[in-house]
This record gives sequence, C-alpha cells and structure tokens, in this order.
Amino acid sequence: MVEVVVPKDIMAFKTTLVGPFTTRQTVCGVICAAVEYAAFSFVKFFGINLSMDTMIGLGVVLAVPILAFCFIEPCNMPLEKYLKNAFVLGYLAPKVRVYETVNLFDEIDPTEEQKKKKKQTKYSPKELKIHPDYIMYE
Repeated sequence: MVEVVVPKDIMAFKTTLVGPFTTRQTVCGVICAAVEYAAFSFVKFFGINLSMDTMIGLGVVLAVPILAFCFIEPCNMPLEKYLKNAFVLGYLAPKVRVYETVNLFDEIDPTEEQKKKKKQTKYSPKELKIHPDYIMYE
C-alpha cells in the first residue's frame, strides 16, 4: 500500500523574518527593546537610584503587554482583534439584552376574546343567504 504525506494546511503557515520569528513578532520585539531602552535612559537621566533588580522588574512590567500582543493568539486571531471582538460582543452588542420591549399582544386579556367568540351566533346556511353581510359580498 502506498503512503503519501498530506501537506499541512496552507493557511496555518507563517513566514518567518528573523530566525523563528514572524514579521509581527520581530517588530514587537524591536518596539519592546526601544521601550526598555527609553525606560532605562529615563531612570539614568533623572538620576533615580534604583537597583538592577528593580530596573529589570520595571522592564518586565513594561515589556509583558507589548510581547503579549505578538505571541498570544486566542482563537487563531491577533490579540487586538480578539479583544476588540470580545468588547463589542460582550458590552456593545451582548446576546442577552437588558431592556424589554413592550408587546401589546401580551396586554390583551384572553378571557375577553373568548367572551366575544361565545357571543357570536352561528347562522345556518339558509340564514346566511339572507344575512346582510353575505348579501354585500355577492
């Protein structure tokens, strides 16, 4: 029996720019490095005395949100698209509406309709031929 290797889905393929990183990840990495350098320069420029551990902790706090947008892909979407969809579907257009519409048919008492139906008399075919409503439609 002949075995053939089935290629992977072409839509799941991502081109790489530098090593194993895609263009998006490379750009986010450069932005992250620039933010880290700016924070380090800011601290050194104003002469704030911080230990190296504090500087690294500050750098991690600034870098994690930027790196989250390049590496985390929930439901195969970039993080910003996922957060936008979650916000729109969760808050702007939720499935469960908090308001109620006024249904005028709910306000009608069904017992009144039943009373009206009971009051209507049934005519025999002979009476229907001489009934004024019937004559009007002839």
